[in-house]
Amino acid sequence: MKDQILERLLGFWRGFLAFSPGQKAVTIAAVVALAVGGWMFSSWASKPTYAPLFTNLAPADASAIIDKLNASKSPYQLAANGTEILVPQKQVYPLRLTMSSAGLPTAGSTGYSLLDKEGITTSEFKQHVDYQRALEGELSNTIKSISGVAAAAVHLAIPQPTVFDDGTQKPTASVLLTTLPGTILTTPQVQSVVNLVSSSVPGLSADQVSVSDSTGKVLSTAGDGISSALSDTRAQQTQAYEQQIDSNVQAMLDKMVGPGHAQVVAHADLNYDKVTSSATVYSSASGVPPLAEANSSESLGGGASSAGGVVGAGTPAASSSGSPANSGYLKTSNTRNNAVNSDVSTTTPALGNVRSLSLAVLLDQKTAGTVNLNSVKQLVSSAAGLDLKRGDSLAVTTAPFNTSQADAAAAAAAAAARQAASAKRSAQLVSLLKTGGLVLLVVAVVVITLIANKRRKNTEPPDDLDLFLSTLRDDPDSLPPAPRDVVPQPSGESQLGQARQRQLAEMADSDPQEVARLLRGWLNSKEN
Repeated sequence: MKDQILERLLGFWRGFLAFSPGQKAVTIAAVVALAVGGWMFSSWASKPTYAPLFTNLAPADASAIIDKLNASKSPYQLAANGTEILVPQKQVYPLRLTMSSAGLPTAGSTGYSLLDKEGITTSEFKQHVDYQRALEGELSNTIKSISGVAAAAVHLAIPQPTVFDDGTQKPTASVLLTTLPGTILTTPQVQSVVNLVSSSVPGLSADQVSVSDSTGKVLSTAGDGISSALSDTRAQQTQAYEQQIDSNVQAMLDKMVGPGHAQVVAHADLNYDKVTSSATVYSSASGVPPLAEANSSESLGGGASSAGGVVGAGTPAASSSGSPANSGYLKTSNTRNNAVNSDVSTTTPALGNVRSLSLAVLLDQKTAGTVNLNSVKQLVSSAAGLDLKRGDSLAVTTAPFNTSQADAAAAAAAAAARQAASAKRSAQLVSLLKTGGLVLLVVAVVVITLIANKRRKNTEPPDDLDLFLSTLRDDPDSLPPAPRDVVPQPSGESQLGQARQRQLAEMADSDPQEVARLLRGWLNSKEN
């Protein structure tokens, strides 16, 4: 086996020596490229896959964890501006246990873990301060979990309860957010921060939470409940409603007068005022016994008398008095208190109701003559949901449309499409030419290599041992010409040489590998 490998290597080396200088350069470049590519592939394949060990780390915790990793000579990578540490995926859980045994990260000590260090001798003031710090730390850790938030600082102002507290002092909160580079918090994210803080502190309302970012921009204002984020939300809702009205009416008009012959513009005034109205209605229930009733009577003598009554609350409360016409005195009184029902109703209109809607429709004069404007007004009013009692307005007019810009844009678009198609065809042609040139180059190299090998075989004496042995098997009397430095045998020994040739042929038939080894050693000794 060793001889065969050595024989093949020698064959390759002889073939390489027969190459021209250009072929040798191409071969060396190909071998170097294969070696470099194999080394790069092996490096990429052997590179470990990294996974997060900890995320959203404080600078102090990140520094302490890196010191531990350097001491244990564990590979790591930093990400997310140093707030995230990556380690090989196979070492994530063992390293987490190691760091946990060392008390890292320590960011948890800013939460409710602060309360674990309190004893029975802790003063009430320190308990209140520690509770507030713990609540602030827990809220900060929770807010940092929101996507795009790198850090959060929460400050709470919680009044200390006392026996003289009349309930007028309410807790307030302020939040400072530090976002990742290139990140802009959306309106729902800001609203979620406000809701998280207000829902975590007893007695804290959402309109008493102020939110700002690290650039000083106010995202939510405390006191009046109005924030820039909320204003953006209202503008987006108004714009979305107007676009919906425009698209519905525009689609209907395109069916009627054709695309490009009508233009619709809607303007909506949405009501975001938070108004609560209360009403109380009092009524009496018939057939219900009175709550209280009092009767009194006084008489002196007798005779005809006149009587009068007074209506009480709810139902008549009778009261009569009289005096005798001639002699005597008579007095009668009756008081009745009936049950009174009360109906209390509270109404809070939904935010975003349409206060007014105005719609303008412009029709192309070329096609306006084919439609009835009254029919257009009715259809547009129904499609947009206009209410004249609410104060909505509709304006429909006709005018000649200027289509020069549209025609120029269409021509420019067609020219751009033709240019893009031409550039695509040119790119495809260049790609084909490059591919064809590469194929021709490879074919030329192969052809040149074959021609060089063929010329080498024709000009040089055969030194292939397989060819030599096959020749001996086919015709033992024919041998390749002997080297010039070999002295011819005397004529008297010709028979002995022929006998040796026959023996060599027999040996080649029986054990070709051994004969090849002997001949190779003989040739090497002659060359040396």
